[in-house]
Amino acid sequence: MKQFRALLKKEWQTNKHTFLIPLWFIGGGYAIVILGFLINLIKGNKMVAAFSTLNMPPNMKELFLFSSSASFVIALGFVTMISSIILADSLINGGFKRKCEILHLSQPVSMFKIIAAKYLFMTLGTMLLLAIVSFVNSMVLSVFFNINSGAHLYFGIVAWAQTFVQVCFTVLFVSSLYWLFAGLFKRKSFVMGTLLVFAIQIAISILNYTANMHIPSLISYLVKLSTVQLHMDLSLYLKDLGIFSNAVEGRWKYLLDAYTLQRVVLSAVFFLAGSWLYNTRELS
Repeated sequence: MKQFRALLKKEWQTNKHTFLIPLWFIGGGYAIVILGFLINLIKGNKMVAAFSTLNMPPNMKELFLFSSSASFVIALGFVTMISSIILADSLINGGFKRKCEILHLSQPVSMFKIIAAKYLFMTLGTMLLLAIVSFVNSMVLSVFFNINSGAHLYFGIVAWAQTFVQVCFTVLFVSSLYWLFAGLFKRKSFVMGTLLVFAIQIAISILNYTANMHIPSLISYLVKLSTVQLHMDLSLYLKDLGIFSNAVEGRWKYLLDAYTLQRVVLSAVFFLAGSWLYNTRELS
């Protein structure tokens, strides 16, 4: 266990700046908002919210809070995906690029522990950071909306919880895909992996056209697995908060669907394939 903690500590020290990208992102956003309020105060204007809820229908307040909280989680999830993609290449190919791969792999530690530490740092580590940052942000939003409009905190918190579950599986899938690419390509794994996907898509299109085949689009499938669906048309619930509340509760059953299972299975396949490629590559 001490070895594993040491490996995680090494990955943290090496990749902490990339790992913390979601924190820098949300911190920068809050800094801009606070700066805007300060400038507003210096100009002598009153501290008035950027939107008015005085003439807003009662149901609209909860809808706006729910959609805002969910949207921020999705945005932070997208930033986390970028962070995990960069991490995948750095964790797998960082030693090769810095000419210290032989030194790192010569440690008296099993390859299984080395690979497990890298993968868990990239996946569970980024998800934990996303959970903390997105929850704090959703709480700030919920309290802000509650104070300024009377919107119930419940809608902001449940929007966070539901969207976070969806985003986690999406981050797992995307990071595992680029983990595979990092194991496959030592240099420019993001560019080379993305080009490989487009090359396969072009081959599929040619086969469908020339051989009258009906192979599904690879890019469409990957995009489907890499995005988050709200499964709600919020405009339908403007007139009845009760219906909206039921719809929010009903979202739970859509969180773990067939696409979720496919994300998990493919993530396992990508992890195993990328780990095998990393373990069998020649040291240099």
